Amino acid sequence: MGFESVREGQLTEDKLNWGYWWVTHKVQVRRAFSVVLAVVDLALVGYAAFGFADWFFGSGEIERRQMAIMASPAVDYSFFREKHAPEDMKVESAISMTSGEKTYDFIARAANPNPEWWVEFDYHFESSAGTTQSQRGYLLPGETKWLDALGVKSDVRPGSPKIVVENVAWRRVNLHMTRPDYATWAAVRLNFLIDKVEFVPPSPQDPIAVNRARFTITNDTGFGYFKVGFFVTLSSGSRIVGVNHVVISDLRPGERRDVEASWFTDLPGVGKVDVKPQVNIFDDRNYIPPGT
Repeated sequence: MGFESVREGQLTEDKLNWGYWWVTHKVQVRRAFSVVLAVVDLALVGYAAFGFADWFFGSGEIERRQMAIMASPAVDYSFFREKHAPEDMKVESAISMTSGEKTYDFIARAANPNPEWWVEFDYHFESSAGTTQSQRGYLLPGETKWLDALGVKSDVRPGSPKIVVENVAWRRVNLHMTRPDYATWAAVRLNFLIDKVEFVPPSPQDPIAVNRARFTITNDTGFGYFKVGFFVTLSSGSRIVGVNHVVISDLRPGERRDVEASWFTDLPGVGKVDVKPQVNIFDDRNYIPPGT
């Protein structure tokens, strides 16, 4: 059997044939490869263009609509807030009355119709006698009471006064704090017993004519209060002829006190005395800490 010896570095016949083929077909191979690349590139561009057109005119439009739906609120919160917002305070027309020489009292009845909201606000009275000092007021849930500016000095008799309420801040009742319900929670904090209510007109022998309203207050709650107000109204028939505001300090649980309100002016035919306690039971600063 014969064989060819190949020295190191010597080209074989196969390598020579391959090299000859590559030299003679190199240009065609490059052209074919360029054509293949161009076809692949064109296919990719076409696919991308189709995808963009489909997204822009087809599925993309659907997607954008769906995203808009998802982004829009599913619940009409404006309707919800409006439906559950507190009703406005009810404030009646203001009235004024003489309480002394060139001295006047202004009052207006205000009501909070909301059982689950209490409210704080600023108020003042305006009349031909001028503008009274602004005061901070409050109304507990469902409460009706008199707003007042007492002992206002003026050389001008007030005409038709009006009350201005501003800076209203509504506060929702914390149902966790007022368990089992607000009515029960409030009742045990506002249980002031008022008795022995009487009107004492001035005696002819008194050097100074002083009208007095007397009553006894018992703090029948388990809480002590730094200050408790009592608004006193005197009526002649259906007409209010006198008002006063008395404040008791350091009223302890179970404590009983005699209270007196005075008027240094003529009061015609007083037939009824009404006394209403006033204390903001939501303000922790009003409570005397136990053990002090």
